[in-house]
Amino acid sequence: MRPAGAIAVRSPAAPSPPLRLPCPHAPRTDPDPRRIDLSMNPALIAQLRRLGSAPHVLLDPDELVAYGYDATMGYRGVPAAVVMAETEAHIVDALTAASEHGVPCLARGGATSLSASAVPPDGALVIDTNRMRRITAFDAERRRATVEPGVVTRDFRDYAAARGLFYAPDPSSEAAATIGGNVATNAGGPYAFKYGVTRDAVIGLRVVTPRHGLLSLTRGTDDAVIDLIIGSEGTLGIVTEVSLQLRPLPSHRSVRAASFPDGESALRVVAEIMERGITPAKLEFLDDITVESLERSRPWGFPRDAGGLLLVELDGDEAEVRDESITLDALLRSAGGGMDSVDPVRAERWWEARRGITASLARIRPAKIGEDICVPYSQLAPTFAAIKQAADDADVVVAIFGHAADGTLHPNMLYDPSDREERDRAFSLLPIVADAGLAAGGILSGEHGLGRVKQPFIDRAYDPPTLAAMLRIKRAFDPDNIMNPGAMWPTEPMEARE
Repeated sequence: MRPAGAIAVRSPAAPSPPLRLPCPHAPRTDPDPRRIDLSMNPALIAQLRRLGSAPHVLLDPDELVAYGYDATMGYRGVPAAVVMAETEAHIVDALTAASEHGVPCLARGGATSLSASAVPPDGALVIDTNRMRRITAFDAERRRATVEPGVVTRDFRDYAAARGLFYAPDPSSEAAATIGGNVATNAGGPYAFKYGVTRDAVIGLRVVTPRHGLLSLTRGTDDAVIDLIIGSEGTLGIVTEVSLQLRPLPSHRSVRAASFPDGESALRVVAEIMERGITPAKLEFLDDITVESLERSRPWGFPRDAGGLLLVELDGDEAEVRDESITLDALLRSAGGGMDSVDPVRAERWWEARRGITASLARIRPAKIGEDICVPYSQLAPTFAAIKQAADDADVVVAIFGHAADGTLHPNMLYDPSDREERDRAFSLLPIVADAGLAAGGILSGEHGLGRVKQPFIDRAYDPPTLAAMLRIKRAFDPDNIMNPGAMWPTEPMEARE
């Protein structure tokens, strides 16, 4: 494995001509979307423009270009129109119109997906929910809130915190990710192990589906349907309202950093921490390449000689934090980690750095394709080693970090998009990473969703009866397969799976 200091930052090579790589997961290289004729049915366009309160409709190809992407590098689509929804009625009417005309349709919030689940199929109608940013109800006494899907995650977390309450899901993209997107992917984040993912916070949904129209769902009555919608990546319907159960803010917290000579050593300690019964609020792992990228982007103060780094946050009441800190410190010292108790100011700086890893990786290579397998914590170290070895064999730089407490690893294959051979090698590792996660008894995605990046691997993860059952569920909500087609589900005709 390469030491971090040995990673070269390449000068950009001469741009490669557009091509479609032989790898099935290659970046999209279609012609200029402005030259593709995707004229939508004129009757549908007229119908969209007649919607109640006349929502803004985008049709100009120059305006549509930005809606063909999300945060996943190497994937793009060419939508035919965008409806800027401002109300639930706009979403109902737009989806009804798309269904009547058989036009593919998907919702768009912050477009922070890292699995290409917000990349539209060519010719799709995109329903943008970013103008739906109202917190429609907030009951501090009952610790409940109701929000529209376009509310930005960080804004809502700050709003709740100012009132003494805590919304646990905190994806790294929280400054742009929306609550609707949290629901679509069942977003988690560093707090997921102790406090749960989005599913654990949702107590009610309003969602529009092609077959059933507008549904109002409540925990205790509609649990099965709520849990199907959460994490379905907009393939069953579009969420128009989310009701959430919040938590009281913890009164105390304490942060530790521990450095190790290599990533495997750090991840073996994760298993020891979990087996001791310690319940960290956060337990984050960063490998040497990740640390190096952060320090190249800004002098955060991370130990650049660390082969693997653990950041641990404990929270709760004063006695709980004190007792767990004593146990944790003893364990870290016995494991040989260079341990440091981090003051609150530096801790917040380091959590800010953790949220910025995706951007910092560009200091190593300009582009990346990321994965997010989730494995049992006992398998973290061997899975890490297997992926690193595969990357070395393929001559690809891979940075691995993740939410270690719940077993989530984020292998990021780094490449220069102007170097076609390196780009091809990076994308060729996607099935290898998927297989490594499955071989360890894990799953394809810990929090990003399957989207279009991992959709080709679902046959490896599920047996035919399970896939057939999944498609029956899909048909029950979306019989004509217009909702975000190409994401999650098998691409073969549904009847072929019966």
